[in-house]
Amino acid sequence: MHPRMAELADVPALSVLESQVFSGDCLNARRFRHFIRSEHSELWCLGNEQGVLLAYALVLFHRGTSLARLYSLAVAPAARGQGLGLQLLGWVEERALARHVLFMRLEVRKDNLNALSLYERNGYRKLRSLKHYYEDGGDGWRMEKHLRGAIPIPETIPFYAQTTPFTCGPSALLMAMRSLDKGIALNRLHELNLWREATTIYLTTGHGGTSPQGLALAAHHRGFDVRLWLSDIRVAFLDGVRSEHKREVIQLVGDDFQNRCDVAGIMIDVGNKSVDDLRQALAAGYRILLLISTWRLNRNKAPHWVWLVAMDDDYAYINDPDVDADLDQVATDNLYVPVSLENLARMIQYGSAQYGAAVLLSVKS
Repeated sequence: MHPRMAELADVPALSVLESQVFSGDCLNARRFRHFIRSEHSELWCLGNEQGVLLAYALVLFHRGTSLARLYSLAVAPAARGQGLGLQLLGWVEERALARHVLFMRLEVRKDNLNALSLYERNGYRKLRSLKHYYEDGGDGWRMEKHLRGAIPIPETIPFYAQTTPFTCGPSALLMAMRSLDKGIALNRLHELNLWREATTIYLTTGHGGTSPQGLALAAHHRGFDVRLWLSDIRVAFLDGVRSEHKREVIQLVGDDFQNRCDVAGIMIDVGNKSVDDLRQALAAGYRILLLISTWRLNRNKAPHWVWLVAMDDDYAYINDPDVDADLDQVATDNLYVPVSLENLARMIQYGSAQYGAAVLLSVKS
């Protein structure tokens, strides 16, 4: 049997197989159709010579990154013991590598000992315990495999998902500060208070985001040493604001943030920074908040804050606070996400002006 890509005609058989294998948290026909149509997922099937569907594997791909998620793997009860699960697992890993994926992640119930054994035998390691993860309250494991060989991954990296569409900056800052000070609270009130301190009031639409200077001041007020890297000292993103009233407010707030940074003695380095500059700052012990363009992540041309956690010879690893439930993401899909250095270099240049900004934190000496 050779794996083949699922088609819409397979949906009834997939639904029957799903009900045979899983008692809860089942994919319905609508979800199967969605995944078959989506360019961000691959659903592979195995069937016998009579055309009976015996197994499937569903993988979701994280756009713009080198991360994939094995969303579901199912083998019909009557077909178990034939190595079909192992065959599909190896196949989807090969497919992931062909799409330049570095990590494969998955979730498995703690009491599903057969599946857990399959994954562990094939190089998956436990990444995090998931309390009451499943519909019936069952616990699970999040597991991960580096498809090109094992590398050391920090066991405990703080992660916090933004709870509003406009608080990526505060959420990224919370994670970075928590990595330096375990006393930093990771909660919604702290997230919103940081936003209130650092917001630009307006953006082109909706609530304002947070400026580099505003985030730097918020971190400074909490006792951290802070540096700023800016490609341009002028207030960012004014060119995209059509309302004169909004422009005036953003300019006023931006000028005030800059004046307060000057008074606080926050060092600002103006000029374009490279991936090598970021690497050197990480090596010096800084925590780095990066303003990126999300075009390569979700095709939205929006400024977005992430925490740059680490880099190696080929990849940067980011914590992205924007967990998109519509793409079936969960929090640890956005934890330590591998991004090629080529993609990173493009992400950190926003818009036609190629605006760049980074907030660097360290513990006061």
